[in-house]
Amino acid sequence: MRILSARISRARRDRMTSRVEAIVALTVLWDGERVQAFIRTSAPARASGAATLRARLLGAAKLSFAVDPSRCAPRRAA
Repeated sequence: MRILSARISRARRDRMTSRVEAIVALTVLWDGERVQAFIRTSAPARASGAATLRARLLGAAKLSFAVDPSRCAPRRAA
């Protein structure tokens, strides 16, 4: 599995839980095929000493896809 590109969209902050929720669009090279997956993920809005919010959201999405790719609504990329 190789991540070719990643985009974050529809990010919104939930003030009650102090988390940011977003949809991450990943384009992945999976067994020689390009696959596009859309993954809903969230990360804490503030985390002192941690990576940037963007890095945390992308990391959560990549981990979610690696654990169970069938659950992440993959589709073949053109």
